[in-house]
Amino acid sequence: MLNFRKFTDKDWNSFEEIAMEAFARENIQKENFLQLLDDEGLIGAFKDGKLIGYLRLLLMDEYGHLGQIAVEKSERGKGYGNNLMEHAIKYYSEKDVVNIGLYVETKNNTAISLYKKYGFEKQFESWHYWINEEQFGNILENYQNKEKLEIRILTPEDFDTMVKAFPDINCKELRVHLSRPKTKGLSGGESIPLGLFTVNGLMVYGRFNPEFPGCRPFEITDIEYLDDFIVGLNEYKTKDYLRITFDRNKGLSEFCDKRGYRLHHHLWVMMKKMKEDV
Repeated sequence: MLNFRKFTDKDWNSFEEIAMEAFARENIQKENFLQLLDDEGLIGAFKDGKLIGYLRLLLMDEYGHLGQIAVEKSERGKGYGNNLMEHAIKYYSEKDVVNIGLYVETKNNTAISLYKKYGFEKQFESWHYWINEEQFGNILENYQNKEKLEIRILTPEDFDTMVKAFPDINCKELRVHLSRPKTKGLSGGESIPLGLFTVNGLMVYGRFNPEFPGCRPFEITDIEYLDDFIVGLNEYKTKDYLRITFDRNKGLSEFCDKRGYRLHHHLWVMMKKMKEDV
């Protein structure tokens, strides 16, 4: 039987071991872990006092996002993934969410089967690309300034404009991103909702975390504005590379492939409906 509880600072070493096994590329740091100890959505699963897994459950009003689920490598295949999923669904049920969403690698058939078992269905593809230091530098070096472009931090007053520009965007998640622009995560930093505007309106939206560093979600109406947005991040960036995560946009994926950007993750977005929208 598993015992679920919030972490304490004494759990870091055990947490790090599991996190590095499951999410080695996500740059999870002790400082960020310690800052989230009071977050009720970061939950450890313990067996006989030993940490064997954990959950990262994000709550965005009526939308719940299963950020991470992990089981210690030596404990996999024993059914503990089911225990963690049941705890996650119970947590979100008590929070009265309408939908639960998650990202999963398209080739991770074991995880996909687990999520399907609990009512999650594939919705659409998502891509996560890495623009390295050399590629980032080439964009800056070859960029030609355009007139009448503006990047600014977005606010709740921009919500209708954003939905009109990006009709497929997750509106529940977006409302939270705009109302709580500075939110911390296990990778550190604070996320900033940024928009690129031209005379024709909003062209690019990226929820940018300078320490990650990258944007998730990333939305663009026309690929020709990608470099404009990347250059505009100079005011906010702390590192000389960039990651972008975007949904549905096969054309942008093909563009990134053509430029030689590294595909870091190819994902399915899966959703579980908990109840009908009010």
